Amino acid sequence: MKIEKSGVLKLFPTYVWATQLAAETYEGINRDIRSRIDLIGQQRQDLEHSGQWQTDQDLHLHPELAGLVDVVLKTARGICESLTIDYGDLSITGCWANVSRQGYAHRQHIHPNNFLSGAYYVDTAPGSDAIAFHDPRPQVGLIVPPARNQDLSNPDRITLDVREGMLVMFPAWLQHSVPPNMSDRTRISVAFNVMFPDFGTRMASPLWKGDTST
Repeated sequence: MKIEKSGVLKLFPTYVWATQLAAETYEGINRDIRSRIDLIGQQRQDLEHSGQWQTDQDLHLHPELAGLVDVVLKTARGICESLTIDYGDLSITGCWANVSRQGYAHRQHIHPNNFLSGAYYVDTAPGSDAIAFHDPRPQVGLIVPPARNQDLSNPDRITLDVREGMLVMFPAWLQHSVPPNMSDRTRISVAFNVMFPDFGTRMASPLWKGDTST
């Protein structure tokens, strides 16, 4: 067989951005987040007996989260610049803590009505240090031939190892889940959504022009 030229096109990639903050950055951020969660626990002592709970989605409005909010928005702006998106501004539309004790997981889900979503890790341990991303293509499960070697090109789920001080961001439409906490330590993460506040007035117009003006 004679071939003049051959190549592989990687079409429609799905990006996940992972950033590990330096200790001198994340230690203060984590201390502030823990102080807010501790305060919530003091006000709701019944949560101590709950295997898993979440705060309301307004954590980004509290001063203890100011450091994390700054990191999230700076990272999100960098993502938009790397994708060459023409945007006006970004805002966090929701931010909440997930507190999970041994044996608890988060089911597969998405975050509707946002552009980016993410998670920041405050407390992790071996056995509670992963997030899983699921193949978003609906047809992919139709034929699943076995693969001799598992790598990034052939699984229907990819697990990313995380640790304290790591920020993970991804498209809000990407299905993701969290495996059960297999450690004896409480896992604490902060989830958030990011959107264009002026999307309706600035970015939602049709992306084409008519043949004549009106």
